[in-house]
Amino acid sequence: MQENNKNVWSAVILGVSLVAGLSVLGFFISSNRTTNTITVTGSSKTHVTADLAKWSANFTLRADLSNLKDILEKASSNGEKIKQFIVARGIDASSITLLPIQTDPVYDQGKNGYGGQDVIGYNVRQEVRVESGDITKIDDLAINAKGLVDLGIVAEYQHTDYLYTKLAELRPKLFADATKDAETRAKAIAEGTGVKVGALRTAKTGVIQLLATNSMDVADYGAYDLSTKEKEASATVTVSFELVP
Repeated sequence: MQENNKNVWSAVILGVSLVAGLSVLGFFISSNRTTNTITVTGSSKTHVTADLAKWSANFTLRADLSNLKDILEKASSNGEKIKQFIVARGIDASSITLLPIQTDPVYDQGKNGYGGQDVIGYNVRQEVRVESGDITKIDDLAINAKGLVDLGIVAEYQHTDYLYTKLAELRPKLFADATKDAETRAKAIAEGTGVKVGALRTAKTGVIQLLATNSMDVADYGAYDLSTKEKEASATVTVSFELVP
């Protein structure tokens, strides 16, 4: 008797579940028929070449408590020598920026070898930046910056960034091409179903990706490669189209 009751309740539960499931399924089918749209994502990509280069270098001198003034004067003098060196390579002086000299305190090691509280000297830093649309000259500067050693000046580091400055002008075309690609994809999906792709209902643009050629290093918030001259700019658009008989 108990076994029969269990079977009855199992049948009831199964029936209720099927009804609930069919009700939900019916809702989504009805919803899709009501909206009569198809949503697809289109993409576009184009090759661009950097049109601006930025070279930066940092130069550091060490001063103790007794010669800080002399080292600051030497750093200032070195800055002028660096500027003359850069101008001699054919780069306009207006493209050169000498950042203010910075002094960072150096502390003693302390009793246990950890950082103490007593200042024993300073690191005197001078950063130089050069920005130019003549990328060839910036590359020449980066390659030959070692020539500063002959002047007694050694760079702690140097780095070159390559930028594309016309992305704002390119953006509308990227999104337009991505929208056309979305329409092509929608038509391919709808082909053979007895319906046609009609007017555009909604469109949501994605982020722009500016990456090194053939790179797959995309990011949800967009990416901007600075390491290479040759780049690929890409965009995506999620579009909903009306479906018509």
